[in-house]
Amino acid sequence: MINSNRLSGEFPSVANLSSNMQHFCISDNLLTGGFPQGIDKFQNLISLSIEINSFTGDIPRGIATLRNLQSLLVYQNMFSGEIPEIFADLTRVSEVAMGNNQFSGKIPISLGDCQQLQTMDLSWNRLNGSIPEEIFKLPNLNYLILVNNMLSGPIPSEVGNLKQLQVIDVSEKNLFGNLTPSISGCSVLPYLNISVNNISGEIPNSLGSIMPLEVLDLSYNNLSGPIPQDLENLESLQMLNLSFNHLQGEVPTGNIFSNSSVFSIHGNNELCSSDQEIARNLELPQCKTKGRERNHLVRILVPTAGGTLFICLVFCFVWTSISRRKKKRMKSSKSSLSVKGLPPLISYSDIQLATGNFAAENLLGKGGFGSVYEARFNNGDNGTSTKNLTLAVKVLDLQQTKAVQGFLAECEVLRNVRHRNLVKIITSCSSVDHKGDQFKALVYELMPNGNLEKWLYPEDVESGTCLTLLQRLNTAIDVSSAMDYLHNDCEPPVVHCDLKLTNVLLDENMAAHVGDFGLARFLSPSPSQRENSTTGLKGPVGYIAPEYGLGSNPSTNGDVYSFGVLLLEMFIAKKPTDGMFREGLCLKNLASAMDRNQVFETVDPRLLKNHGSSVQSSFTTSTSSGDSSDGISIGTDDDHIGQKYEECLAAVITVGLCCAAQSAKDRVS
Repeated sequence: MINSNRLSGEFPSVANLSSNMQHFCISDNLLTGGFPQGIDKFQNLISLSIEINSFTGDIPRGIATLRNLQSLLVYQNMFSGEIPEIFADLTRVSEVAMGNNQFSGKIPISLGDCQQLQTMDLSWNRLNGSIPEEIFKLPNLNYLILVNNMLSGPIPSEVGNLKQLQVIDVSEKNLFGNLTPSISGCSVLPYLNISVNNISGEIPNSLGSIMPLEVLDLSYNNLSGPIPQDLENLESLQMLNLSFNHLQGEVPTGNIFSNSSVFSIHGNNELCSSDQEIARNLELPQCKTKGRERNHLVRILVPTAGGTLFICLVFCFVWTSISRRKKKRMKSSKSSLSVKGLPPLISYSDIQLATGNFAAENLLGKGGFGSVYEARFNNGDNGTSTKNLTLAVKVLDLQQTKAVQGFLAECEVLRNVRHRNLVKIITSCSSVDHKGDQFKALVYELMPNGNLEKWLYPEDVESGTCLTLLQRLNTAIDVSSAMDYLHNDCEPPVVHCDLKLTNVLLDENMAAHVGDFGLARFLSPSPSQRENSTTGLKGPVGYIAPEYGLGSNPSTNGDVYSFGVLLLEMFIAKKPTDGMFREGLCLKNLASAMDRNQVFETVDPRLLKNHGSSVQSSFTTSTSSGDSSDGISIGTDDDHIGQKYEECLAAVITVGLCCAAQSAKDRVS
């Protein structure tokens, strides 16, 4: 085993190695060339592991002679051509992982002869044709991962034979036909993803009998009919995505349907709800009774038939125009992504490779819900270029109780907001890793100058790195512009709930961008319709509004309080959790003790060191006894500059105090 090194070049001949070898592992290196020659001499080989390299060419048919082979791992290479029919004699193999290559052709039917097979990962290739029925007759199959190929055809009814299945991911293909009710035979299945296909017909009621189901994604299909009431029975369900289908009728109300943050039904325009709260949260119309609906239609349609026809014609014209514009926008969006070299949808393997297998040296920071890595994605065509696209990837820690909700909340907010001072999301990944575990990540533009905390409290205090007054003012303006947009220009308004130094990021031009929307909330127009509790709402210690601790609802006033504390901290350079703030003394109390003659004593001393002699001398004069014998002489211009500097700082701190008022009603907007 020589895995996880930085070995490069072509792998040498294996002729001199012992023919009794049982485990051959050269994974996670930088090896190139074709498949290692002479592997078929190792007739006792149990595991063959050459994944995460840059091998090219075909898979040799000689592997078929390795009758003792149990594990074949060749994923994340650059193999091409068809996958040969080599599996008929590999009756002991339990794991076949060939994802993230460039294989074409059909899925080998001989895989159906591997009766011990537990894991089959052929994702992110160019495979075509239908999924062989033989695959669905493997009694021990746990993981079936075929995401992102060019497969077509229906999902065979034999899928119900897979009694041990843990993961089905057949998303992003051209599968069609109905979703077979026999899928309920997968009685221990926790993860089912059939999104981005052409599946039609109704959602089978039998899905409601798969009690262990935790993730169900049927989005971006052509499903119609009602949402099965039986889905309410799935008490383990943590994420449900039925978006962008043609579903109709009333939305159920039990279990997962009572929590709009963990399920999505966007893009189904004929759904309604009889529950007022669900209808409000999901922006759905309320269902009407048949009698009222019929009378209403009679009163409208009969006397205004001619008008209705005219409206329909106008609607068709408008709809055609909108559709054309939408297609142009989508084309433009895809073109933009193509120019950047990053596909709209990326896989776990893409992220693993881009982050160097989540290497510690690429770790930018850790938050409540996960870790952020610097990632270098290949920006070449067909892998021929070495130019990289550097982005930031937030990998969710799904062991955290609220991580999935935070992921969904962040996706929901970021797809609805656009502002120059908000961190821009590029794409997302919701998939499984090579062990079959859930994996979720968000990909953002990289902010090369890090977060505001690193600039305000640098690790190397002797480096001289310090934000100037102008830089701090510009940063404050950028942050307030972002918050003003979220509060006043979004419909519905957005409350960030987690504004702090580490969530303010600086780009290459030192412009500030607000990020991390894992705790963000949408507000209903009426206060009576908003969430009735902040139970479980977590915020940054020292920044969170005092009324939140008393159970008040999330509000824009809460964000204003956090902004006020952040503003004071930026110019005073004392954390709200600093040891000096004891016995009731807090950051804003310190600032409010300031009068005109104490401004320079209150603010960050580094501001005085970095802004010229005029400010220094003005400060010295304001703190001296006034005795001219001290030898300090201040000219009129210097005195004027120092006075303006002092007035500016006093005004900024006053704004911070107005925002961080103890009572919400006393805060400015």
